[in-house]
Amino acid sequence: MAKKNLLFEIGLEDLPAKNLNIFSEKIKKNIKNNFLKNEISFYSIDNFYTNQRLVFFIKDIEENIVKQKKEIKGPPYDNCFDENGLPNKVGLGFAKKYNTEIDLLYKKKVDNRNYLFYEQPKRISNIKEILPSILEDSLDSVEDQKKMRWGDSEVYFIRPIRWMLLVLDDEIIFSEILGIKSENITYGNKCLTNNTIKVKNISEYFSKIKKNGVEINQDIRKKIIKTDLENIIKNNKFDNDVDYTLIDELANMVEYPYIYLGKFPEKYLDLPNKVLKYVIQDTQKYFIVQKNKKIINHFVGISNIEINQSVVKGNERVINPRLDDAKFFISKDLRDNIFGKKDFLKRVVFHKKLGSMFDKVQRISEISSYINTQSYRDNKLKFKEIANLCKLDLISNMVVEIPKLQGYIGSFYAKKSNFDEVVANGIREHYSPKNPEDGIPESVDAQIVSMADKIDTIVGIFLVNEKPSGTRDPLAIRRSTNGFLRVLLKTDHSISLTKLIDATYKVVSCKFTNLRNNKDALIDCHIFLKDKLITMLEEDYRFRSDLISSVINNEKDINPFKALKKIKALNSIVENNDYEQLFLNAKRVSNILKKSKIESQVSINENLLRESSEKILYNSFKENEANLKSLFENESYKEYLKKINELNSYVIKFFDEVMINDNEEEIKLNRISLLTLINKSYTSLANLAVISR
Repeated sequence: MAKKNLLFEIGLEDLPAKNLNIFSEKIKKNIKNNFLKNEISFYSIDNFYTNQRLVFFIKDIEENIVKQKKEIKGPPYDNCFDENGLPNKVGLGFAKKYNTEIDLLYKKKVDNRNYLFYEQPKRISNIKEILPSILEDSLDSVEDQKKMRWGDSEVYFIRPIRWMLLVLDDEIIFSEILGIKSENITYGNKCLTNNTIKVKNISEYFSKIKKNGVEINQDIRKKIIKTDLENIIKNNKFDNDVDYTLIDELANMVEYPYIYLGKFPEKYLDLPNKVLKYVIQDTQKYFIVQKNKKIINHFVGISNIEINQSVVKGNERVINPRLDDAKFFISKDLRDNIFGKKDFLKRVVFHKKLGSMFDKVQRISEISSYINTQSYRDNKLKFKEIANLCKLDLISNMVVEIPKLQGYIGSFYAKKSNFDEVVANGIREHYSPKNPEDGIPESVDAQIVSMADKIDTIVGIFLVNEKPSGTRDPLAIRRSTNGFLRVLLKTDHSISLTKLIDATYKVVSCKFTNLRNNKDALIDCHIFLKDKLITMLEEDYRFRSDLISSVINNEKDINPFKALKKIKALNSIVENNDYEQLFLNAKRVSNILKKSKIESQVSINENLLRESSEKILYNSFKENEANLKSLFENESYKEYLKKINELNSYVIKFFDEVMINDNEEEIKLNRISLLTLINKSYTSLANLAVISR
């Protein structure tokens, strides 16, 4: 059968550069799935994109689609006919679905029940007949994408569609897709020629589009940008320290990249680095350049047209007002002294059900004090100052203008205002960690405030019944939880997560009394944080799930830092054959106690210990009781496991020589009590019985 290549181009108004690759991939996936669903064979699909067009090139399509004869099973036969034997809606619906008559359907028994069947005949159709509907569905069914409508059109798409081109080898397919007629034309780079280009075949499309200033292959555009950027850096002896991740987005903003070096006045270099980065790189999409690890007053830009002095000067004129605004806002904030305007936070809403930012700061301060008394014992109380100042930059002109600078700009202002360095840095650090790559706060004081801020948000959002569900997480509770747990796990201090949640609940509900009775939400919050802790230990630390469960599910009062130390101790011995008998003994003791269903005695009657092996076992555990307790309290968990492992021989000898279910009830109960004593050692650090070997 003949095989042909297909080119499908959609011309659009300026496409969003960010995540354009993801959008294109989604359409490509839809085309692939629709081809497979319609039994259309092909070799490959390539997708290309610029800021003006999406192009899909499908190689080696079978021109004639052959669908073999197929037997299709329908509904149960009895459901398809009424009591008079006439076809009902079910039967008629099945026939209609396959565009056939009810008389052509037949009965067939499957698994002792009759069903209605249809034998679909062999069919041969031409690819051109079904291509438009397949491509329309592929465009129309893109998931998770905001769409718009334009003019009088009833069609919704990511941006207004201006033209379509559909070419099958040497043949133009004239059709209509999403209300847009596909014709034999495309367009060149609108910034250079914007010529109307007539197309006769696929090879002509590729040659003509390139001659008219369009490089449709995004990978080639990226390579051009990278090569030219590296040449500018080398020729000007700049540091090779530019943010190459910007290349992907810039390549999506042009149809052909032309690169140039621009300049801005040196007076703006006294702006904070992050402000320069935001204005130059994040907003204007220019590369920041450095010399000797310092930002200099040059930038590298990308244009859609060939470079001349007019292009360079035009971009320089654009950047200067942005930098001037930033300089003005910073000067005004420093003059106004935001740190003397704490009451202004009452005007900033944190959450409509949890009050203002002023309320939140009060809670952060109180929760920070609780955390400090539980573990840190910081007598300098710098965390108090950080807590009281950490949100004040929200009222600054810079953060109002550029919200992503919160924390950073507050820290900058604090240093300019001669605050203690730990306090100034803490204003910035308390937001950390913001993502998996971000480190935890450096100072103990900032760690306290970081945890207090995050746990206040987490518990508060649960109490107002807005916990994250599915993809919905408007206040990024999952991200806050991950950051909070990372601080707890990576610091050298231990805090009870369980008690901290309860303490935060009391702080939040103290003012918002209507939240006091929402105990179900509090329970959900405990479960959520516990589950997230388990997930983090599995995914970030790569511990076995049974080791994690043996510790976390064994404790009513969860202390993440201690739990991590316990799991590490278990992880160090679990594959060691010398400890195999310890886990076997723990399982055996646990199973016997479960099956006994007897409430064991609080104490053991030594006079009822008849056999020498049970006396030896009892004495060996009693003799080591104080030592085990000391090791456990000092968090010497590996040594604790080593010590109880040394007692294995006494446990084995006991099981070999002693019958638990003695005929005398007193002796039986005493032996159960002895096993309970042993089990206490097996379950203090973790539930050793649930660990697999």
